[in-house]
Amino acid sequence: MAGAVCSDSNPFIGKELREVGIQGSGVVLRGASEIEKAVADSDVVLFVSKPDADMTNIPKVVALRKRVAVGTTGFTQSQTEWLNSLLKNVPSIVASNFSVGANMLFQITRLLSRFNNLYDYSVVEEHHKLKSDAPSGTAKTMLEILNSSSAFPVTVTDRTAKPRRAAGEIEIVSLRGGGTPGIHQLILSGEYDRLKIEHLAFSRAASASGALLACKWIVTKDQPGIYSMQDVLGLTRSDEKQPY
Repeated sequence: MAGAVCSDSNPFIGKELREVGIQGSGVVLRGASEIEKAVADSDVVLFVSKPDADMTNIPKVVALRKRVAVGTTGFTQSQTEWLNSLLKNVPSIVASNFSVGANMLFQITRLLSRFNNLYDYSVVEEHHKLKSDAPSGTAKTMLEILNSSSAFPVTVTDRTAKPRRAAGEIEIVSLRGGGTPGIHQLILSGEYDRLKIEHLAFSRAASASGALLACKWIVTKDQPGIYSMQDVLGLTRSDEKQPY
């Protein structure tokens, strides 16, 4: 690791990472206002922060022509479009979830997305009580995958006002409690049977290890463009392997 940044108000600024519980790293923690200095010797810069912070800091890193990996979720549509217009100029990865298992769930979701004439689809996600966005970025990615192959014109997140299910609906349910690292379920309910696929993260290490894998992969890329974890894991079809 070549550098690390945090909020300018963080009391640990100026301390080595090993002093704040990250063993074996003598990297000094800098405030975000010094991000250019922090990433000067970096091959790739990983962002797992908050949308507003990334909107400020990612442009500074792209201006330095650094490779970028973004795992932050909760961006608005306009923020996403603006960031994509920047990230396409450098080799970059954008992932709603870096976990290898979660990306296997995406692949399974893609496989199961074509049976909406036989099953009702629901996505259930659960996270710790301090998570700032709902539904999760992972759940939104699952919805995007389902909509790429099937027709779900209506997304329902609350059944209070509409208790009966109608054709063309997909349910997304968000639960928040305790220190839950992350649970995502895809449920297909038919007239005579039911299928449930679940990804359960035991700890945030699931995402951390996937993020490290993504960073090692993007370092090998010189062509500018936005790649995905599907590319990293070799899950993209040959006709889909193109940065955009």
